[in-house]
Amino acid sequence: MSVTTTIPVLETERLILRAPKVSDADVFMAFLTSERAQFVGGPVSRSHAARSFSSFAGQWVLRGYGLFIGALKSDPDTPLGGFGVFHPVIHEEPEFGWTLYDASHEGKGYVTEAMRRIIPWAWDVMGVDTAQSHIDEGNEASVAVARALGATFDAKQTEIANAPGGEFHDDAEGGPRVNIWRHHKGALR
Repeated sequence: MSVTTTIPVLETERLILRAPKVSDADVFMAFLTSERAQFVGGPVSRSHAARSFSSFAGQWVLRGYGLFIGALKSDPDTPLGGFGVFHPVIHEEPEFGWTLYDASHEGKGYVTEAMRRIIPWAWDVMGVDTAQSHIDEGNEASVAVARALGATFDAKQTEIANAPGGEFHDDAEGGPRVNIWRHHKGALR
């Protein structure tokens, strides 16, 4: 049996948004094993990071959409981060997500530029009218991005997701609270 998946290449003024490649794995794993990954469940072991990288690529096969690797047009082989739709099989709703792998790329508008290109494409492919962004409490940079993209805080869904039995409930004292920001088709700024 053979599976063929077409992953488009999207472009912005400064970025190319492309399929993940094996050569991107080292940069991704260095990020996920570092303290920088605190808002995405890290740091984790190198073997866990390797499985995560493979699962991101696998979502394209399972769902027909997933995370793009973003790179500067001037250096398309060096990944800046992952941008797009995160939708593992355990989540009911798709999530618009973004991650810059290196702090030197922060504050340059790469995330909003990438997501403003991806979101219109994603609505057509996903076939839904809303999506979430899961943002750990304290991650003010991602909150600013969500707001800039037109998302609004979903207090009701945040309470449900963090309550006992919810998808983000943490039995440990002081575990991170995940806030849900809601994107609506047509609300992109």
